[in-house]
Amino acid sequence: MSGEMAGQGGVTSESLVKDSLKQIAHIDQGLQGGNAFVETNPDARKEAKARDHERAKGHVRGYLHGVPIALKDVFETKDRMQTSAGSKALVGAPATKNAKVVDNLLRAGVVIVGKTNMSELSNFRSESPADGWSSRGGQTLNPHRLGGQVAGSSSGSAVAVAQGHVPLALGVETNGSIIAPAAYNGVFGLKTTAGLISTEGVMTSSRMDTVGTFTRNICDAAQALNAMTETHTYDDGLRDDALKDKRIGYTPLPELSADDARNPAIRADRKHFEQALEVLKDKGAILVPIGRLDDGVSQETYEGYNDALFADVKHQLEGYLAGRNGLPVKSLSELIAFNKRDQQPGDPDQALLEMINGLDVPQEQREKLWEDIVPVFQKTIDEPLKEHKLDAMLSNFLSHSYFFSAAAGYPGISIPSGMDDEGMPTALHLYGTGNSEATLLSIAYGYEQASQAIREPAFLPGVPFSPEFVNADEVVETTEKSD
Repeated sequence: MSGEMAGQGGVTSESLVKDSLKQIAHIDQGLQGGNAFVETNPDARKEAKARDHERAKGHVRGYLHGVPIALKDVFETKDRMQTSAGSKALVGAPATKNAKVVDNLLRAGVVIVGKTNMSELSNFRSESPADGWSSRGGQTLNPHRLGGQVAGSSSGSAVAVAQGHVPLALGVETNGSIIAPAAYNGVFGLKTTAGLISTEGVMTSSRMDTVGTFTRNICDAAQALNAMTETHTYDDGLRDDALKDKRIGYTPLPELSADDARNPAIRADRKHFEQALEVLKDKGAILVPIGRLDDGVSQETYEGYNDALFADVKHQLEGYLAGRNGLPVKSLSELIAFNKRDQQPGDPDQALLEMINGLDVPQEQREKLWEDIVPVFQKTIDEPLKEHKLDAMLSNFLSHSYFFSAAAGYPGISIPSGMDDEGMPTALHLYGTGNSEATLLSIAYGYEQASQAIREPAFLPGVPFSPEFVNADEVVETTEKSD
């Protein structure tokens, strides 16, 4: 990113930010754009000039110095922008402080150009959620095929990067909220270990929520993680021989059914997964077949996850609304009442939010639910890693393996793997145990360099023939069977 600005005659931060804002105005907000941004930062150019002044005086903060970035509309920023989770009900006075992770990035020299649209309230509004829709920002579209699945809830952040308006955008994941939008919009999505990055000043839905990134290459993701964690280690493994002798587990896919074979998305998902295994093998990785992640996970465990998550959402949202100054609503009941008054024709209902508001789960019971559930999902990943002495595991995206990583609180990366016959991206899901980000980034880098599978968006019209989608933030009551 910032390498373009190094040296005499290089581009300036001001020119990058100016170009970013111009693209947002004329492409993203244009008739055929993705509508990724809910607002832009009126002070972005002033901040960019300040970073250029520092550079001119010989003070370069690092890799991200002067780089324009975007934030999902849940990150508090002490500026003139809102932090509203896409909800009109939460538009009021701007936050009085930055989220801690935002402070870390600002210290690294970034320039925030805007907040991105999202599935309102991280998709905890409606039982029939509209991915990428919010009452404040409208509908975000997939820039590859405008009628295609955009996924959520960090929809706008994925689209902003896919369209090239910023090289880096932040998201937050509850369950698939980074991995799924990255996959459907054809960019790299890094979901970090729960607790690795501070969520102070971030409007989260659950204790399992994690901060992550959207980028167009792995190097940018690694450098962003360095800045967010205030370390200098996550890019150490980005080497030409990154895949040599890496032991990677995978689940062999059964033959496609006749119906699946006619589905372009499912067909390409399988084809590109098998091609990726060959690429990894050719570059020196050792591939080890493993079983399905859902083997031995009971229906009772999935139901317990639902109960724990919804109870957490009630606790988290109530706490945030009560503690945030300057908002028109101070509780879930007030938020629901606002939505009823503001309901527009065609807007999603808020049945899920009303159900969550009706819950009354004591803290002790919430703690017990999570204590019983999380180890079960961690075991689905840790057991094969230990048994086969693996560095990481790889799945085709449509296997929905990201559900298990999220429920375990473990990291994962969505990696572009190609395009299907209808112009929609395909992806891989690379994942491992807690705090294995450095290993995952190294493996992803090796595959990225060998495959060069990422593609520019074509803004094609029309709705593709797609497989039934498991919504990114919808609680999965039963795991999908990959046939």
